[in-house]
Amino acid sequence: MRIEDIKAAEAGALRFCRAIDDLFSREETEAKRDFPSRVSALYGSRESGAVRRASMDLTRALAKLRRS
Repeated sequence: MRIEDIKAAEAGALRFCRAIDDLFSREETEAKRDFPSRVSALYGSRESGAVRRASMDLTRALAKLRRS
């Protein structure tokens, strides 16, 4: 394993965790506002897109780590 690959995987994991925190924050905010459907926060918001993107980036970083 190379240190650069380990650091990239760590950064990807931290970004993924921050994206999840942002998504949950939005979901909690919508719950407090009593939105009819809180599903929208989890499936169609900017935050949910950020979670998916961070997940893909983390997957790539981990795959590269395993190959090195």
